[in-house]
Amino acid sequence: MDDSDFAKYFPASFGKSAKPKPKTKAEPKKVVADDGMDALRAFMPTSFGKQKAPRTSSAQYGKSKSEQEQEPETDQRAMHKKVNNEVEEEEESVGPSPAGQPTDSGSAVGSSSKATEADSEDDDNDNDTQDHPSSSVLPISHEIVLNEHSKTVSAMALDPAGTRLVTGGYDFNVCFWDFAGMDTRFKPFRSMEPCGAHQIHELKYSLTGDKILIISGEAKARIYDRNGVEIADYQKGDPYIRDMRLTSGHVAALTSGGWHPYIKDRFVTSSADGTIRLWDVENVRKQTEVIAYKTKERGGRTSVTAVSYSSDGKMIAGAGADGTVSLYSSVGPFLRPIHTIENAHARGSDTSSILFSRDSQRMVTRGGDDTVKLWDMRNLKHPMFIAEDVPSLNSESNVIFSPDERLILTGTGVKKNEGYGKVVMMNSENLEVVRTVSVSQSSVVKVLWHDKLNQIITGNADGSVHVYYDPEVSVKGAKLCANKAPKKRAVDDYEIDRPIITPHALAMFKEDKVRTNKRKQEKMRQDPVASHRPEMPLSGPGKGGKVGTNLTQHVLTDVAKDRMREEDPREALLRYAEVTEKDPQWISPAYKMNQPKPVYDDRADGDDHRELKRKK
Repeated sequence: MDDSDFAKYFPASFGKSAKPKPKTKAEPKKVVADDGMDALRAFMPTSFGKQKAPRTSSAQYGKSKSEQEQEPETDQRAMHKKVNNEVEEEEESVGPSPAGQPTDSGSAVGSSSKATEADSEDDDNDNDTQDHPSSSVLPISHEIVLNEHSKTVSAMALDPAGTRLVTGGYDFNVCFWDFAGMDTRFKPFRSMEPCGAHQIHELKYSLTGDKILIISGEAKARIYDRNGVEIADYQKGDPYIRDMRLTSGHVAALTSGGWHPYIKDRFVTSSADGTIRLWDVENVRKQTEVIAYKTKERGGRTSVTAVSYSSDGKMIAGAGADGTVSLYSSVGPFLRPIHTIENAHARGSDTSSILFSRDSQRMVTRGGDDTVKLWDMRNLKHPMFIAEDVPSLNSESNVIFSPDERLILTGTGVKKNEGYGKVVMMNSENLEVVRTVSVSQSSVVKVLWHDKLNQIITGNADGSVHVYYDPEVSVKGAKLCANKAPKKRAVDDYEIDRPIITPHALAMFKEDKVRTNKRKQEKMRQDPVASHRPEMPLSGPGKGGKVGTNLTQHVLTDVAKDRMREEDPREALLRYAEVTEKDPQWISPAYKMNQPKPVYDDRADGDDHRELKRKK
């Protein structure tokens, strides 16, 4: 068989770019005799390259409601479908819905299905480069609930791959969840208190997903790995230094923080001490830069409630408790901001979140004055749009973009037993409310929408975490554990609830041991004070005011023996008496000229002499 015979089994476009062929008149099919190579031809590929998968969301969006109801449900969808008519009836729109936009349908974001199909056709080229899930079908048909926290869930983060979730709350706990390792009991694989008795305000995964930045109520940031092992504990500043630019760390509780969007070993933190600090992961002793937040408040200091990098990493945005939002260059100088938005939110409220779009042309802020504001970075004098009546009761409430940035999501706060906390979905162009989803009878503090999983996660004030998904458009995540039953125990794998007592462990069966002081005596021998042990000679160089000895000294000691102990001290002194008289060197020369001559009494010391002394 020649090479030309094998060429007909390979595609004609192999290794060549496909070119449009001019249309020609269809020719009648030629009947080819069977050459016995049909079996080989069936195994050969017909084309090479990546095949474009059909878009489920567009197809789902294009179907009418009657057509969707007629479709048979799969076993998985029928098993996990959670349609609660009572909750859907209680869903209320937080703001007026735009004309022509339905608020009760989860698949309604545009005005009509035809318009959505036209937009999807126009954006085919963009979707090839940026594969973000479409928000035309909201993944909210099913949900699972993670109950581990006892108080408000104030911080959440998903790793870049979407395999692990970490949550923190007011109960000081941080829980680590693994979707692939969980079953229907929904238990975390680790729970701990990394910061002692301090509430958790923010959790952020690094770019590579191997580190977690923990922002809590204490004055120092901490970094843990993805398994919950501490990596770094950063420096706390000196509270007695008034100039905050001279301290080596924060001196008050942290409020917010985040990683640099491109540099994996840089992160930023904000604090109630009125500063924003830039850190290097490797340097735990001191920050690299300090930004003293400028304010017109009395005393010249205000708490910085939120901080964030822009998507391109060129700017740092900070929000103060005085209602201002300031923008700084990420490369400095940090003496004054590039731009300051006065009265961005109400004075005295906590601006809890700042978010930039992917092109860094728009900025969204979530204020404690129950508003969400959309800003154009080219004109920051006034906000583009304002969404009001979006209540917020927690200083950790956040705002996020949907993966395709067509929607802006945030949670609403409610008082206990006074309604449902909701997830509000607004149009990112004009902040008009598109859809609201009731979650639970407590405030919704944190909201996440992962672009790879296409699932929405909410952290609530009652300590629960709700994970919403759709089996048709969501990928992995909650789908991995929603069906997984707990592992069945083997026949010989059993546990007894009552305590097991071994006979020889009881006190009545234990033999009385003879108590001795042997261990106590050994310990005393090791103590030089208690045992009165003499101090051993110091070998090597001297230390502590003691002169050390070496081998040479020991050798010379035997060669030149010291015989001073064998001498008579009186003879040793008299040996120098004659020399001293002839050549005095010390005391005698100083008094030689004026030294008085001694006069001695040479009389006999008898009784007459003593009586004469008494009379005198």
